[in-house]
Amino acid sequence: PAAALAAALDSGGTVWIEAKASAAPKCERCWHRRPEVGNNTQHPTLCDRCVENVAGAGEVRRFI
Repeated sequence: PAAALAAALDSGGTVWIEAKASAAPKCERCWHRRPEVGNNTQHPTLCDRCVENVAGAGEVRRFI
């Protein structure tokens, strides 16, 4: 893309990077922008991860 910037890799290659704002809605609990916000009718302002933590068994944590 025309707006992308080139970044050199240690291996000698090049990657092109373009950053832009997410179009996904923001979860009001974790503030992450995720496309599934609004999927749950009982918690329409939360993402699936937060719904699981608030109303389900909670997410499995692998790291503390």
